[in-house]
Amino acid sequence: MLRDLAARARPVSALCPNYPPQLCDLADAPCLFRVVGELPGLDRSISIVGTRRADEEALDFAYDLARHAALQGVVVVSGGAVGIDRAAHEGAIDGGGRTVVVLPTGLDAPYPVANHGLFARVVDSGCLLTEVEDGAAAQPGRFLTRNRLIAALGRSTLVVQAPARSGALSTARVARELGRSVFAVPASPWDPRGSGNLRLLRSGAQVCVRPADVLSDPAPPGGRRKRPGSKKNEEPNDFKRLNQSEQKILQSLAGRARHPDDLCRRTGIPAFQVQQSILRLLVSGLIEERPGGRYQSCRADRKPY
Repeated sequence: MLRDLAARARPVSALCPNYPPQLCDLADAPCLFRVVGELPGLDRSISIVGTRRADEEALDFAYDLARHAALQGVVVVSGGAVGIDRAAHEGAIDGGGRTVVVLPTGLDAPYPVANHGLFARVVDSGCLLTEVEDGAAAQPGRFLTRNRLIAALGRSTLVVQAPARSGALSTARVARELGRSVFAVPASPWDPRGSGNLRLLRSGAQVCVRPADVLSDPAPPGGRRKRPGSKKNEEPNDFKRLNQSEQKILQSLAGRARHPDDLCRRTGIPAFQVQQSILRLLVSGLIEERPGGRYQSCRADRKPY
């Protein structure tokens, strides 16, 4: 059912017009990620997260809130895990809306296996999104780095139910650092599954007891966002930042424009690595694209980006 995901994926780079500007608020925004399905507009979006071991009441709350969000045209973002994540994605789909699953793995083995049926539905009602290459294991650290994308893609973040040690709290922390609104559902003080929610509320999170609490939240103040790698104070010709492959490619582009296939032959670097290096050099302002899918090094006196 999901065997051809990697083949159906489309790369989205920081130079693409459909690159979500919300990601540019991250200090470590991904220069490249892949999507399967249709990446929806995220001007109206909410990230809904919580524990995998949620009780039935919390699952129902997440489902109902996501369904209400979908009915109002709000995109639901979550991590595709069992528990709260799954309830949120299903609520969005059943409400006829759009939803985004941010995976902690590659597309060759989307995690978790138990949600593969859900992922097939998501592809028809939004997209699967990942910055992880195929073949990478589902390591704990990848879940934390994935959570920063969930926080950035949502206009606000809602924690439905989370214990004291929960990845959902890391999502809320990043959302707060980005200036997004953070909401938490109040929990019983004797229920350890919601102790993280109480901690969030004590630290200033807003209370959510009904969909209107989060769906009426005003959009965060806008600001000028920059594409990843376009920091104002970076020098375009700082070669110390380049790895060996990037240096070889840049040397090969000195004086004339070349096609990526030509660069593979001249440098002996694999095609996939050449494409990655070209993207980083483009974002850094060291090369520019020319007609015919060729690339050329930039003159020292100007920056293309």
